[in-house]
Amino acid sequence: MLFALASTLFLSASAMAPVPPEVVIKPDEQAVLDQGKVVVRVPGGHRPTMAIVDVKATPDAAMAAVLDLRVRVNEIGGLKSVEVYEESEGALGAKWTMGVAVFSAVFHIRYEYDKSAGWCTYDLDPRYPNELNKSRGSYHVYAVPTGSRIVYRSSSAIDGAPDWIKKRLAQSSAREMLTGMKTRAER
Repeated sequence: MLFALASTLFLSASAMAPVPPEVVIKPDEQAVLDQGKVVVRVPGGHRPTMAIVDVKATPDAAMAAVLDLRVRVNEIGGLKSVEVYEESEGALGAKWTMGVAVFSAVFHIRYEYDKSAGWCTYDLDPRYPNELNKSRGSYHVYAVPTGSRIVYRSSSAIDGAPDWIKKRLAQSSAREMLTGMKTRAER
């Protein structure tokens, strides 16, 4: 479960990936988005999880929801706490604690973002100790005819969990996170 929760969180380090292009939506996925639900793609292997949601709000409102880290503790099962230790223009740093049953992990994520361009990348912050092997990804927010689209990509690694558990948990935590962002952006 820690793998999935970590894959739901975000960070950016000096080797941040470029902003990915807009995602191609398949017809069956568009039907899900039209119902106001989150589409989650969990390809497995080393390919990143992707989650997509359409939001009836401006890209600015959607981006504000992406960058509101503190509320995620109440939206994503397994997250226990967050301490934001860096807040500057274009960057955030957060210490996350998660726990499931008898397992817990503490990790630090650094986010880099450009609000006006609609992107945020994240990665483990190497300046601090981390109990995850990897947590890297991005958020991309752009206008669509109904408002905005949030696209989340994440690649995380934690030793010891079987692939089927990682896949199931990545799917549920991505869905919980984007549902929370959608709800907050549409207020």
